[in-house]
Amino acid sequence: MPIQPPPAPHPSLFMPLNRPPRVHRPPKIGRNDPCWCGSGRKFKACHDGRERLPQFNHHHVAEAFRKELRRRYCSYAGEAGEPCGAEIIGAHTVQKEGGLRAISRAGKVYSLIATMGGLEKNGGRLDPRLVGIGDASVFPGFCSTHDNDLFKPIEGKDCAIGAWEALLFAYRAVSFEAFFKRAMLAVAPLFARLDEGLPVEDQELAQNMARHFHHGAVAGEAGTRARKAAYDTRVRARDVNGFSYAWTRFDGLLPLVCCGAFLPDNDLTGRPLQRLAHGTGPFEQVTLNITSYGGQSVIVFGWTGKPEGPAERFVRSYQNLGDDDRAAAAVRLGLEYLENSYLSPAWWDALTSADRRRLVRHSVETHGPRSAAVSLGLRQPVPHLRLRVIDRGGSLPTSV
Repeated sequence: MPIQPPPAPHPSLFMPLNRPPRVHRPPKIGRNDPCWCGSGRKFKACHDGRERLPQFNHHHVAEAFRKELRRRYCSYAGEAGEPCGAEIIGAHTVQKEGGLRAISRAGKVYSLIATMGGLEKNGGRLDPRLVGIGDASVFPGFCSTHDNDLFKPIEGKDCAIGAWEALLFAYRAVSFEAFFKRAMLAVAPLFARLDEGLPVEDQELAQNMARHFHHGAVAGEAGTRARKAAYDTRVRARDVNGFSYAWTRFDGLLPLVCCGAFLPDNDLTGRPLQRLAHGTGPFEQVTLNITSYGGQSVIVFGWTGKPEGPAERFVRSYQNLGDDDRAAAAVRLGLEYLENSYLSPAWWDALTSADRRRLVRHSVETHGPRSAAVSLGLRQPVPHLRLRVIDRGGSLPTSV
């Protein structure tokens, strides 16, 4: 059998960081000159006297974001692209009666979604908070008709996961990510006001940070919207050609359920796959769902992209783990890459304070590229977790 050449590296591994040009406040500027911050307005209508304004309340950003997350629409578009007209509901991204209830205690689970008040109260530390399973993983992104009918194949007491079922898991994850990224982009312009009431010497730094955030929000929303549109087409046509998936089933319950999508940067051996924010993409995405059926957890990956591209190589690195490592890696993947993750209160409360800090530390400390050491650490054991792989499958040859 001929030796296969190694996969071509992703172009982003050799591209410079894609960031907006910095802005600088000149020592002198006329009131009728264009403002130095790049807003397009005259200086007199923008930064002239901004240091004398009341200091901007950052809680306005949080409130605006919450308002955007309450915006209701159905993520499923018809053949002509128009959204449907049925009643919009709070749609669960993780099955309420399957995944969430299975790990709950008294109908509640711990949420990893941070709130501004919680971060301020805990000094920037992320502490999971208890939420009811009726509210956990919910977003107003589907109508009752499509949430009930479209996802029915993966909502029952059990599920034989084939390509179509895996595509539905992926579509739900991508729809949630698109909803979330749209909300982030909607509030991004508010960050340009964070220098209101600040001294003149601090405004340049604040504006460059705002420009960086807005640039990232634009790129993130555009990429997610494009991937969502491709999934829309697939789901409408029930087309699984070019869609890949892999799943693993365990002999008990993982202490975590989740739903979301991410752009893999390294595989689980620490090998770089793509450098996020370098070049102009496109970047490959992996969807990740963890739920349960009949008291047994299932992790489902989905992706599109080139054979042996970043997405496939990431999932393959998980599939190549030993059975003893897969359960721990599944939990750590949900904690490392997704905010839309929910924890078993019985498991979380049994952990030591040090174990808790180590498990969620990434949420407030991961800035910039993820190091190879962090990716390798995703294979480390998780306290109070001993599960065995009982089945696996998917489209990868090693998964069958």
